[in-house]
Amino acid sequence: MKILDRYIAKQVLVSIFSVLGILIIVVGLLDLVDEIKKISDDYPISLAFLYVILNTPQNIYEILPIATLMGSLIGLSKLSSTSELNAAKSSGLSFLKITSITLKTGLLIVVITFLIGEFIAPKGQQLANNIKNLSESTRLSMKNTDGIWIKSNSSFIHIAKVYPNKIVQEVSLYRFNNKQQLMESIYAEEGYYANGMWKMKNVTSTSFMKKDIEIETEAEATFQEFIDLDLFDIMIIKPNQMTLFQLKTYINYLKNNLMESKSYELAFWSKFSIPLSCLVMFLLTTPFVHSNIRSASFGKRIFVGILLGVTLFLFNQTLNKLSVIIDINPIVGSFLPLIILIILSLAIIKKLYGFKILLKRFSK
Repeated sequence: MKILDRYIAKQVLVSIFSVLGILIIVVGLLDLVDEIKKISDDYPISLAFLYVILNTPQNIYEILPIATLMGSLIGLSKLSSTSELNAAKSSGLSFLKITSITLKTGLLIVVITFLIGEFIAPKGQQLANNIKNLSESTRLSMKNTDGIWIKSNSSFIHIAKVYPNKIVQEVSLYRFNNKQQLMESIYAEEGYYANGMWKMKNVTSTSFMKKDIEIETEAEATFQEFIDLDLFDIMIIKPNQMTLFQLKTYINYLKNNLMESKSYELAFWSKFSIPLSCLVMFLLTTPFVHSNIRSASFGKRIFVGILLGVTLFLFNQTLNKLSVIIDINPIVGSFLPLIILIILSLAIIKKLYGFKILLKRFSK
């Protein structure tokens, strides 16, 4: 039976990765079209291609649950269409066994999804942002661990750390005159943008305008002009570009400073709910091996898979956004779509097979 288990798992995995490949190509082409519109002398088509390629891991991470749903449905339907599943069931392969095989396959997808979302996708997106920054190289340069350098008129600004919501840390500003002579240097431990102004904390100003160097310290200072906000938008690290450690660190920072953190908490818990949703997709499609559904044409099954995939994707995105808007707990907002899908899956199994099959499954 192990050979049969591996064969079913292989067929399902081939279908999933085939669907994933098609969806990634479609999404990649759409992203490329969007980037081509931004092509200029500073942003050639080669950088646009590279930007899209670096964003591919994130696209894979977001699409894998839908590809899992559609692929597993198509894979099981294909086995049913060729009567291979019928033969297997005739030889003693029960519905519980098919469920067990698909869920074990789902665990592999869960691990792959988590690894991509935690280690590959964030790095790819951060590198993609660096590509965008290269197109702004006349004003900004990225230096890996050296932070960010920005030129603004006659001033040079160095920022060691940039966070979302226009928050910066370890900021150094150097002002020069027309003769390129250093007139003033300012260092701030932390800063943020609010009410049309930049507010800096623990500021040390050093003036070189007079013969004697003057040093002043302030607990807080306000700058009306500091960083071009349009430029700042391409520097920020978005929630889906952060790892779990980065999200946890930033959430703690926001809470310690009494700032809103729900959208980042939602992103944190989504790192767990998205991979687990792949497992639920297998549970949702397993009842489609039922004989009544098996009689449908292969084309109809593909249509059902596509329709179901798109519907669940929009459903999940809507619930996530609503959880932030209507102030639902981020854990609930992340796992509520998952819970609803589990209930829906169990309801379908109960309708097709009754409660006995569920009792047997969970009593083991």
